[in-house]
Amino acid sequence: MRPTSFVPMIHQITPQEAAEIPGLGAALSYWTEGGAGPREWFEEVLDAWGPAGFAVRRGEEVQGFVVYGPREHLPRSGRYPLPVEDGAVLLAYAAGDQRTRRRLILRTLRDLRQRGVGRVEAIASDAGARFHVPTRLLAESGWRPVRRCWCLGGFYTLVRVDLGTTVEVAGLARDLLGRVRLPALKGPSPVPGVFSRAAGSRS
Repeated sequence: MRPTSFVPMIHQITPQEAAEIPGLGAALSYWTEGGAGPREWFEEVLDAWGPAGFAVRRGEEVQGFVVYGPREHLPRSGRYPLPVEDGAVLLAYAAGDQRTRRRLILRTLRDLRQRGVGRVEAIASDAGARFHVPTRLLAESGWRPVRRCWCLGGFYTLVRVDLGTTVEVAGLARDLLGRVRLPALKGPSPVPGVFSRAAGSRS
């Protein structure tokens, strides 16, 4: 039995608890196109590749979660006309408030860096579409925009982050946790200057 804590704690999602996390089943149904339930998906990915998600709990309350994994386990990624790399690790979705999502994404990058992953990609939504990480959140946190497309009724951007060194991950941590509150992105187009600022900061 998990001890009660009123401090938000991040932990790895296990197959046994996956079905109990609010919203996780719907997110996985979207990215797997209904191919597997939460428990089955986490069991399959854990056996084939390794852990594929984290959740934040405060006591018994789930405050957010993040899901990631190889693109072949997230088949909906193939519906977007974007050059997702073969064998890429895809950040599928992060749920929660802004600060919670930032903490979860940072924990994900640290986990993947320790596992030897050198690059992570995400199909982000410029307008904050359901089951997507917002483009703005990632672009302003050090992720590099690769290509933008109009599909499935909205604009989506493939973004990428390289995890080559501990120094790079530390820099991403400063970016992720340095901006706690950002206004929601509205409309079908990204905020002007987001991509130019992101590109300029990494040049």
